[in-house]
Amino acid sequence: MILRAAIVLLLMLNLGAAAWWWLGDGSAPPSPRAATAETPGAPRLRLLSEVTPPRLAPAPAPAASVATGSASPVASTGLPASATPATGARCLRFGPFADAAARDAARPALAAIASSVVARDIPGRASRGWWVFLPALPTRDEARALGERIKAAGISDWYVMNEGDQANSIALGRYGSEDAARRREGDLRAKGFAAQAAPLGNRPPQWWLDARIADSATPAAVAAIAPSGEVACTGLR
Repeated sequence: MILRAAIVLLLMLNLGAAAWWWLGDGSAPPSPRAATAETPGAPRLRLLSEVTPPRLAPAPAPAASVATGSASPVASTGLPASATPATGARCLRFGPFADAAARDAARPALAAIASSVVARDIPGRASRGWWVFLPALPTRDEARALGERIKAAGISDWYVMNEGDQANSIALGRYGSEDAARRREGDLRAKGFAAQAAPLGNRPPQWWLDARIADSATPAAVAAIAPSGEVACTGLR
C-alpha cells in the first residue's frame, strides 16, 4: 500500500515538472560558470600557459665615446697628447787628438751637430824614472806561471801587477836612469824573456773636445768627427 502511494507521488511530480517545462520559455537554467562568464566587468580566469610574458623595453644605447672606446688623451692621462717623457742629454768626449791644431780643425764640424762644445786639454807629465816589465797576459794564472819560469831562471825580482792598465803584467824592476833599465832589459832578453824598458809615469799632453750632441745628429755624423765616449754633461749647456 505504501509502495503504491510512493509511485503515485513520483508520477505526479514528474507530470508537474513536465507541465512547467512545457508552459515556460524552454531554456535550461543557467549554470554558475555561464553566469560568471556573462557578467560584465568580471575578471576571467586563465591558465598560466595562456599568459604572454611582457616584452622588456631595450636598454638605452651607450654614449658614442664609450661604445667606440675612444677617449680624449687629455681626459685619460691628464697630459696633452703630444707630451712625452723627457730624455737625458747625450754628451760625448772626442779624442784624443794628435795636437791642438788637429783639435781646432775638428771643432767646426762638431759644432754643426752639437749645442755646446768645450775644449779639454790635459797637460803632459814628466817621467819619474824607468821600469822593466813583461806585457800583460790574458789571465793572472798565466802571469804567475810565467813568473815561476822567471824565478827558475835565477831572477827573484819580479811581481805580478794586480790593478789598472798594467794588470797581469810582470814588473821586473824600477830604475832611476834609462841606461840601468836598458841593461836590465838586455839581461832578461838574453835569458829568453821578452822584457821591455819604458819611462815610468811619463804622459804626453792630450787634446779633447767635449760636446752636447743634438738629437738630430746621426751616428755617421758623430763617428766622422773622431773616436768618442760618453761623459757627464757637467759644464756643457
